[in-house]
Amino acid sequence: MQETYYDFSAFELLKSKKPLLVCDDAFDLLNITLPCKYVRFSGFTSNPTYEGIIAGVIVLNNNKCDFIVAIGGGSSIDTAKGIKYYSQTDAPMMAVPTTSGTGSEATHFAAIYKNGEKYSIADEKLLPNFVILHPDALKTLPDYQKKCTMLDALCQAIESWWSKKATPESIEYSRKAIALILDNMETYLKNDEEGNKNMLAASNLAGKAINITTTTAPHAMSYKLTSLYGLPHGHAVALCLPKVWRYMKGFDNIAWALGGQNCDEAVSIFEKLLADLDISPPKNVSMGDLDMLTSSVNIQRLQNNPIRLNKDTIKDLYAQILEVH
Repeated sequence: MQETYYDFSAFELLKSKKPLLVCDDAFDLLNITLPCKYVRFSGFTSNPTYEGIIAGVIVLNNNKCDFIVAIGGGSSIDTAKGIKYYSQTDAPMMAVPTTSGTGSEATHFAAIYKNGEKYSIADEKLLPNFVILHPDALKTLPDYQKKCTMLDALCQAIESWWSKKATPESIEYSRKAIALILDNMETYLKNDEEGNKNMLAASNLAGKAINITTTTAPHAMSYKLTSLYGLPHGHAVALCLPKVWRYMKGFDNIAWALGGQNCDEAVSIFEKLLADLDISPPKNVSMGDLDMLTSSVNIQRLQNNPIRLNKDTIKDLYAQILEVH
């Protein structure tokens, strides 16, 4: 059972605890004071590695920490989940997201990298016990990162909706997330408190949807774009989604949620949004990259996609995404 707070009162739960604080640099800018002594762990990368997580497990065990607190973006929260998973601790976990995109605070899985390959770990125990969604946590986020994380949440909501595993519950989460994102985008990008609050709620709802369905082809195709071109995840997946949707056709109910009448109109709306946000494909892409990208896609990760994609289709989609011919 997860408890959600919209202020920092949940920190009172830590008074008699000795938590492991898993945090990135954003923590130092937030003026957050924890009511206890804690052990800080920041030895992880933006794409958490198995080695970095094991280093956190050692810190947790050596200091006999009895609580895990993750403050930061998806990397911080996924690292905290990884530490809980590999340490096999029963310590409760609290998540305080400082981005409104990954929804990691609402899921029971985490992404980690081992030997350069991306893996997912999943366990019901990885769903944080306590979550704080506070608009002040977004105030220090750079503009570009605000755009990327918002797009990640939007893509999660759309993919979850068309997923083969979609349920009435997950679709309702997706519908509400999309509405909140579209209604609050302008104020969120202006760093308005209400906009930040509602975008955090949207990201949380998208995370709840993905927690039920997992992601589909746009996410599966985005990972190598991130590692090959250094694109943030939200940027990469947002480039993929409209091309995949145009190929698949259909899903008019999702199109209506975006303000379109059909797939073509919805894709045009999405692509105009990317242009307005200055989200564009990477430069200096070669034709040779297409084969590398195509072979990198884990076919197992495509099984949740509503339309089957073969290698030739994936290569053609990458050519469209990267605008190479």
